[in-house]
Amino acid sequence: MKIEHVEAIHLRLPTVLEVADGTQDVLLVQLRTEDGTTGLGEVVSCSYVARAVVESPRSAPFRHGLAAIVTGLDVNDAAGIDAAMIEGTAWYGPGGIARHAMSGVDMALWDIRGKMAGVPVRRLLSDQPVDQVPAYASVLWPDTPSQVSASAAEFVAAGYQFVKYGWGPMGPDAALDVELVAAARQALGDAALMVDAGRAWDSATAIARSHAFAPYDVTWLEEALHPYDFEGHRLLCAESAVPIAGGEAITLLEEYDQLLATGLHYVQPDLGRVGGISYGQRLAQRAAVAQCRPVPHAFGTGVLLAASAQWTAAAAEPLTEYTRAPSPLARDLVRHTMNFRDGHLYLDDTPGLGVELDDEVVNRYRV
Repeated sequence: MKIEHVEAIHLRLPTVLEVADGTQDVLLVQLRTEDGTTGLGEVVSCSYVARAVVESPRSAPFRHGLAAIVTGLDVNDAAGIDAAMIEGTAWYGPGGIARHAMSGVDMALWDIRGKMAGVPVRRLLSDQPVDQVPAYASVLWPDTPSQVSASAAEFVAAGYQFVKYGWGPMGPDAALDVELVAAARQALGDAALMVDAGRAWDSATAIARSHAFAPYDVTWLEEALHPYDFEGHRLLCAESAVPIAGGEAITLLEEYDQLLATGLHYVQPDLGRVGGISYGQRLAQRAAVAQCRPVPHAFGTGVLLAASAQWTAAAAEPLTEYTRAPSPLARDLVRHTMNFRDGHLYLDDTPGLGVELDDEVVNRYRV
């Protein structure tokens, strides 16, 4: 079955704040085959630039748009499509924005393949996937410890067993950082607490913070350093008092090899950046060799959430991020067949990713 049409769907809220919330401005990719089967994928990048990568017409060799490259190719020719996209974007690739945009195409292809096979994507990835995935609530740090306490109490009441706070005010003030973590721990009780530092420190500061956070039973400290500071990660992983997580910003597998070699405890590929589910699978194999647990970064729309849940459901130790950002693009854009209760996402047997766009939300926010 050949790809007949590729569409970039760019959505943006009327007001976009300069905060670490990528659900304000998003890019989806929708593929359609000859028989009308459609698939959805998500690109986690600068939406305006990535949209151009999808929509640009054919040009001089090695500098084409992805829609022009993949139209007419067979959806089941995974190796051929991958090679065509890499060759066709070679002039401005192979990583960065080109790989981000490829991620949306790859994700949509898996959605279509699942629908054609009549099975959810996780059953294409594994013979024994799970049907329920532990999911951690993921939000930005509130501004004050008292606000953190109220927020954490709400998550506990809603049944979350894992909660991550990130970015926001964390970073400049060591005393405030500890107060934020302490407030979260007290309010969460027995629930797991993850801390995302938002790339705030150098390795020495991150090591000191890890020791300050250790009494509060932190499951991991995430993105403490610049993502490409591999030497800093090596020092941090060796001396940290808590497990270290990272990798959401990286795209190429060669870069992940360098990060895995630092002793990282949790590697966090974003399937909307790394090359989609196909490259997520390859990274998982590398992570297993490095004895590093892969956990998808998924702070996006319900499309990315569904893809990440299906991918991790095929893993040895499933766990996924579940953004609780207030954006309607995060909460209302898609109708999905999974449901959350008791700290888990429960997945059914709907073929593909199990998501459909809400046309009203698309029309309201489409650029």
